[in-house]
Amino acid sequence: MVDSCLLSWLEYDIPAVNTAVEPSVAGQLAARIAAATASVLRGCGIPLTDEPVVSSVVPLAREGWACELRFPLPDGVAELPVLQVCEACCNWLLQLLARPEAEATPLPFFDHLTRELLPQLLPHAIAPPSTMALLLAATAADVPWRHEGNGVFQLGWGCNLRHAFTSRLDSDSSIGIQVAGNKQLTALWLQGAGLPAARHLLASSEPQALAAARQLGWPLVIKPVARDRGEGVSVNLRDDAGLLAAFARGRQFGLPLLVEQQAAGYCHRLLVVKGEVMYVVRRLPVAVQGDGRQTIRALIAAANMQALQLPPWRRPPPLQADMRSETCLHAAGWQLDAVPSAGQWVALRDIESSADGGRDEDMLTVAHADNLALAVRAAALFGLEMAGIDLITPDISQPWYCNGAIINEVNAAPALGASDSSLQAMPRLLRRLFPHGGRIPLEVYVGGKQALIAARQRRDDLVASGRACYLVSAGESENAAGRPHYLQAAGCYQRCLALLTDRKVEALILVMGEQEWQQSELPVDRVDRVEFIA
Repeated sequence: MVDSCLLSWLEYDIPAVNTAVEPSVAGQLAARIAAATASVLRGCGIPLTDEPVVSSVVPLAREGWACELRFPLPDGVAELPVLQVCEACCNWLLQLLARPEAEATPLPFFDHLTRELLPQLLPHAIAPPSTMALLLAATAADVPWRHEGNGVFQLGWGCNLRHAFTSRLDSDSSIGIQVAGNKQLTALWLQGAGLPAARHLLASSEPQALAAARQLGWPLVIKPVARDRGEGVSVNLRDDAGLLAAFARGRQFGLPLLVEQQAAGYCHRLLVVKGEVMYVVRRLPVAVQGDGRQTIRALIAAANMQALQLPPWRRPPPLQADMRSETCLHAAGWQLDAVPSAGQWVALRDIESSADGGRDEDMLTVAHADNLALAVRAAALFGLEMAGIDLITPDISQPWYCNGAIINEVNAAPALGASDSSLQAMPRLLRRLFPHGGRIPLEVYVGGKQALIAARQRRDDLVASGRACYLVSAGESENAAGRPHYLQAAGCYQRCLALLTDRKVEALILVMGEQEWQQSELPVDRVDRVEFIA
């Protein structure tokens, strides 16, 4: 029952107990406590991507057990949130086991998370959802990473390293990021490059908005110039009254607003990574699916109740039976008390947005090659190695120049892992970003003077084979030419860490004394070879 709950509630499969002790009942339970703890921490933006370890299970004299759990904490993560979550998961699973009934509800535990734990955990969060998806994919692909502070992560070593913040890469153009954040400038850049963009006019007042409507013609879209998440956007505006109401809503996010000629079709997100499209999805507004029995109002209530069975970080925005839903339903010929047929989708909003949610349909296999090429050209125009290109088109299988398609937005920080298509694309995305795996050869020579001589010979051999190999010990370091490489760093740990952040380093050799090798830590998860020299 515990495993079933963990799998369905946290979507976390229980790994084998990583322990050398006898896998007793207590050890098995400790492993599940550790697994649940890691899952909750990840959901709160604390990236424990490597599996925790049950290192010991000791029976106590009277009753119970003392179990030692070890969690691989990234740099910059305090122990306190781990202890808090571990205690909560321990209490939760013990209560779960004590219940005689077959079914258990996660609502009390999730309520405790929301009210008590999340406010204490979120200040420690360093990885928003896109970063978490990237780190989990990096771990699965065996790409090393470390937290460098303030939500910035280094992925890979030496010549293969990249820095990431959310889903932005250090190779992305800062100017391109700035321009992509302004919808008016984005359209000007696209038009200047001969790419299809929206036609719009700026309006700072209602008379200007009405004048823009006369010039552009209906239907229209109202949107803020520099907001994302669909904030302040109104579509399908077909008369003055609707335009003025939309202008009043949009101005809450700042003036001026864009009055835009609405393009026909659906919005499609194309994720471009290093000149290749990873996935294409059609972005549809949030909706309920009929079952032939329940009203739309009842379907909304049922969907919201089902969402409560998910942990707080996986819940979609609650569905609303509000005025906006009624307006959207009325335009499509529906009412809240209508009963849609089984399998029929009924939209509750005009567009997909982060605030209201939505659903995606995978369209990669049917997307026309010229549309994929268009997205690649747009990303290159803005100097973005990773970009989400939003293409509005009535038919993604037809080329953009045949059906009036436009590029609606260029997203410099596209959401990763937010849909099944995105999750399925993550392994391919990591291979694209790290074609050489993200690691560099790393060897250790242990001993005295002879170890240093052997290490230098090995360094020269690697340099002769075409690798810029550096050598480092606790007190000195040398570059690929054998000359001193000065570092303001003390000890082998800090010196090794410094060279792993240097893009000139293509291989690294560490020289350590025998006692130093036995007692010291290194800033790496493994080395390729250890050579002991007498």
